[in-house]
Amino acid sequence: MRIVAFGDSITEGKVGILPEQNWLLLLGKKLGPRFELFNAGVGGNSAREAMARYEKDVLALEPDAILLEFGGNNNDPRNPGRQVDDAEFKRHLLDFRSRLPENCKVVMITFPPIIDEQHAWREMIPGGKLDDRLQSQRQIVRDFAAENRWPLLDLYRLMWDRRYELILPDGVHLNPAGQVFFAEAVYQLIKQEGWLEQ
Repeated sequence: MRIVAFGDSITEGKVGILPEQNWLLLLGKKLGPRFELFNAGVGGNSAREAMARYEKDVLALEPDAILLEFGGNNNDPRNPGRQVDDAEFKRHLLDFRSRLPENCKVVMITFPPIIDEQHAWREMIPGGKLDDRLQSQRQIVRDFAAENRWPLLDLYRLMWDRRYELILPDGVHLNPAGQVFFAEAVYQLIKQEGWLEQ
């Protein structure tokens, strides 16, 4: 089975860790040689920027399954022109679905918690509550997964109580323990979905 992870820096998994600590690499070791894993995460991408490379970076690989996670950069306060509002975000998800290969499986993943008091953008956001600004789009991901009967990995809810343990001091990226947590959560979900037997 060929699995492509598609998203932003959380998917890419490079910030603040060693290469061998990357969640997708850890997942691949758990899954074994029957699975081919490809990382199509690009740090800093909004949903708009990610979808602009969907054909080249994801569909060209002819995936059997896609792990979809993005959204954190949709609310970049430094550049209003980069911002992706809820309506546009929904359009990108519809575009993603419309171009899916036949029989391609999808796992939707919510953006993990942001620790507001540690994030570099906190002073640019009214009240410093960047995490709150992402909640509507996390819910869009949940609803879209339910609408399409796709499995959902609600990384936000899974990590919330352990966010200070699993997130780097920058307040957003996953530390080595967070990478292990992410890999294990994905593994358990796809095991539950029966992918290991296919």
